[in-house]
Amino acid sequence: MLAFLTKSLSKSSMACDSCHSHVAGTSKAGMSFASQVKSFFAQLFDTADWPPRWHCGSWTDFHGWLYIVSDVAIWAAYFAIPFLLFRIINKRKDIPFPKIIWLFIAFILLCGTTHLIDATIFWWPAYRLSALVRFATAVVSIITVFSLYKIMPMVYSLRTAAQLEAEIEERKKAEIDARQQQLLKQAAEDLMFKKDEFMSIASHELKTPITTVKASLQILERMLKSNEAMQPAGPFIEKASRQVNKLTDIIQELLDVTKIQAGKLELRRTDFNLAAMVRECVEECVIGDGKHHVNVTGDTDLTINADRNRIDQVICNLLTNAFKYSPHNAYVSLSFGKLEDDRIKLSVTDNGIGIEPDKIENIFDRFYRVENTSQNFSGIGLGLYISAEIIKRHDGEIGVSSVLGEGSTFWFII
Repeated sequence: MLAFLTKSLSKSSMACDSCHSHVAGTSKAGMSFASQVKSFFAQLFDTADWPPRWHCGSWTDFHGWLYIVSDVAIWAAYFAIPFLLFRIINKRKDIPFPKIIWLFIAFILLCGTTHLIDATIFWWPAYRLSALVRFATAVVSIITVFSLYKIMPMVYSLRTAAQLEAEIEERKKAEIDARQQQLLKQAAEDLMFKKDEFMSIASHELKTPITTVKASLQILERMLKSNEAMQPAGPFIEKASRQVNKLTDIIQELLDVTKIQAGKLELRRTDFNLAAMVRECVEECVIGDGKHHVNVTGDTDLTINADRNRIDQVICNLLTNAFKYSPHNAYVSLSFGKLEDDRIKLSVTDNGIGIEPDKIENIFDRFYRVENTSQNFSGIGLGLYISAEIIKRHDGEIGVSSVLGEGSTFWFII
């Protein structure tokens, strides 16, 4: 055993002596840093200062070739990986973070080069070239680490395949829902068009016989005044006249809706005294109702430029609604006046049943009627819709504030 150790130490000593003897007299100690750098690059491929690795140290064939084959295999793999990465980014232009992939390619190529040089040093001791390549590898490695650190938040935000698949499914579902909504919307528009067409035809067809009935009732009323024998028929003729007037109002509403839908609701603007028009409208509505009293407040000298008949129609509609939906309270308030911007605001306030908050936004829609009142109060849900359209065509605003069980205030500004 002692003999084996002595032989091994002797062989190692001989190898080291060989390495030292190869570089004897070539020491560059004492040179300045600048001179060392200049000498380094001037002798970059000069191998005179070192022996090949086979001759420096104690190498067996197995150890040396294991080292060489391993380095060459690593180099081959390191060069194959960048080639594959290059093909990927060349084929797929949509790959995220292409710059970091180029840095990986450079880093892997340089790492492979260091292993290739390590393998060649067994015959060609290019230690200066090896140091330079390793330095370049270190620089690229640090840049790669820094760049990778910078994009980490973006990498974390990338969606997984499962998330993308879920998003695709969600979008498909949204598209299907959108198509269904579009079909429903188209069906609703078609239905509304047919309804408008029917209203137009029906209102025009009903207008002639209603006019005939109304004329006949007027003749009967005149006969009633001159013939005492017909007096018992008086209440029935009066009732029939009221119902015909209601039917006439409904037909007129239908005609107005068809005009609005066709864009043919014309305005004839004139200057008129608002107080006088309000007084006439209130008298007409109160006489027709016979149960309510209207308290009117406003500037009696206020003049307005608008379509007198249409504004009268809006005010009468607001008053009749106030009467209808406040059956147990006989008092209704109507006020009007000029605002700071010179526009005019008119309000009608009742103390009736009020409107539920979630129903207010639909109150001016066509044919809309609040469910819990539609069975108890007559109407077809067109009055407020027509009123809103008239005010809009005057470039004005219309609205309502209401408290359920306490009453409502309908207003418009023009």
